[in-house]
Amino acid sequence: MTVQLITAIKNFIGLSTDSKPTDAPPGSNFWAYDTNQSFVTYDGTNWVTESIGSFVATTTEDLQQAANTYDLFTATGANVLVENFTFTLPNVNCADDATITSISIVTDETVVRTLVTTTQGAKANLTANASFTYSTPFTLPVGKKIRLTIAGGASDAPTVCTATVKYQSIAPAGYLA
Repeated sequence: MTVQLITAIKNFIGLSTDSKPTDAPPGSNFWAYDTNQSFVTYDGTNWVTESIGSFVATTTEDLQQAANTYDLFTATGANVLVENFTFTLPNVNCADDATITSISIVTDETVVRTLVTTTQGAKANLTANASFTYSTPFTLPVGKKIRLTIAGGASDAPTVCTATVKYQSIAPAGYLA
């Protein structure tokens, strides 16, 4: 196929179970709003899935605060597919702090998903620039949260950690807040 200038592109919308048009101008799009899948046709008849990019959400949380549970992210608008989660400490060593005993990071789903265990997040492992990663993709239902728990007490000095999530919206308007 040689390069063509297409000026009559059409955009279609429907259910994933609907038949896609067979006479669309090349370069046209079809969005299946029930699955949030997008397709493009290169010849007006055959349709291929378009790659939908991932998003990255970042937030911070200071370990120098009371032992408690803190919300990091909430699935908002629709379910999201969490592809990867990372929690990184700054250049601060908490391994010798007086009161903090551990951190853990879990979801608040009915069946709790543990991203960082209390063993992984034990005080001895809370060293400068330590990073904890969870890379098994999972669906976080709308309204559900990823939460950090600080056990024992506050760190001795400000310890502003960075939580980063790479995710995709499973349905229209899904995002992490």
